Amino acid sequence: MESPAEPSENVMKSLPYYKLLILSAIVGMIAALMVATFFWIMNHGQDLLWVELPKALGQGDYESSPLLIVSLCLVGGLFVGLITHFSKVKPVILQEELKEFDADGRISPKNGIVGMIRGLVALIFGGSIGPEGPLVGGTAGLGTWLMERSKAPKQAVSVATYAGISGMFGAFLGSPFASSVFTIEMAMNNKKNIGWLIIIPGIVASTAAYAVYYTLTGFVFGSEYTFPPYEGLENIQLLYAIILGILGGAVGIFTIFLYRQMKKVAEPWTSKPIPLALLAGLILGLVGVVFPLALFDGAAEIQTLINDAVELGILMLLALALAKIILLCVCLSMGWTGGYIFPSFFIGASVGLAVHLAFPFIPEVVCMVCLISGVAVALLRSPIALALIVALMFQLSLTPVIAIAIVSSFILTLGTSMVVEREGIGPGYGLLGDRRK
Repeated sequence: MESPAEPSENVMKSLPYYKLLILSAIVGMIAALMVATFFWIMNHGQDLLWVELPKALGQGDYESSPLLIVSLCLVGGLFVGLITHFSKVKPVILQEELKEFDADGRISPKNGIVGMIRGLVALIFGGSIGPEGPLVGGTAGLGTWLMERSKAPKQAVSVATYAGISGMFGAFLGSPFASSVFTIEMAMNNKKNIGWLIIIPGIVASTAAYAVYYTLTGFVFGSEYTFPPYEGLENIQLLYAIILGILGGAVGIFTIFLYRQMKKVAEPWTSKPIPLALLAGLILGLVGVVFPLALFDGAAEIQTLINDAVELGILMLLALALAKIILLCVCLSMGWTGGYIFPSFFIGASVGLAVHLAFPFIPEVVCMVCLISGVAVALLRSPIALALIVALMFQLSLTPVIAIAIVSSFILTLGTSMVVEREGIGPGYGLLGDRRK
């Protein structure tokens, strides 16, 4: 009698499956090129607008010119609104893109590319969003387009789409396994099974992507940060991790609540994307005048928080966290849509540093990793993947406190989500085998 595992094993040993693996590697490498190009344009665009332009205007730096900050954010809002108006592509956040793939096994190429361009424009003009959302849509849409153009079957389309997503995460996070862990946890969250048939192509794609991305950029995730010294794990820190993880989860719940409320307010205006995006740009600019560190995705600004924490003080650090939460929710709800990995890291780092200043007997880096972990897992719902990412970002010796903080926050935030969960959202083409009955 043939066991249930044997058909999958036979498929994985077949020539068509080997061809899919080669295809996955190719899509992953193309995704890496897209990620590298995206960041090259974003970095040079930001440098041109926020560094060179103020110098040319005799302003020194943008922080000294409130008018320039508001003007750039308004121009960004105009461009974002025009892109939505003329493309007719609805702005979506990261989880909604992943749900589209889960439901249909594909990402609309048009929607993905438009979303990537819109996100790129938003980031260049100071948008408080993460780049991973736009990049998921663009790279996944590429995989879908390549296969559908060649009239491939749905299963091959799904593999190529997933290879695009995996390649993006492999390059973006510098890890061949991040996308696979995200996929497993997405399946668990949606009460589905997943097997090696889809996981292996994802690992192949992300490994190929990371090889290409590292060759081009030399990028190692987390290597751009210099963290406070850490003397080593002590038992009492495990107790601190529970409390700090719960605090991070509470901050995450507040962020989700605020986003949903803003989404309800903005919903009637979605048919008028230009005024809505301009309003987001105005709010972004006004808050950015008071809190310039709250602009952009927050990745580079984390190091500034670390370096200047004492000078900033507890109240300013908490104010920066609140400003970042407000701007993230404004951008996500009003058309400047993107991801929220680095914004959540910035929020967690701000609150964590404030906690350390208030309770200096808790190591600074422990406060940071626990709050970053707690906030991020509340928004992303991927505890294992985030544990790997945060450990890589800091150091592996912090893994125990990271794990405890993540579990504490994850339990506290069960049932919360950036998007409304719906049962039976699609026909199940997304390679995640459905076990709902």
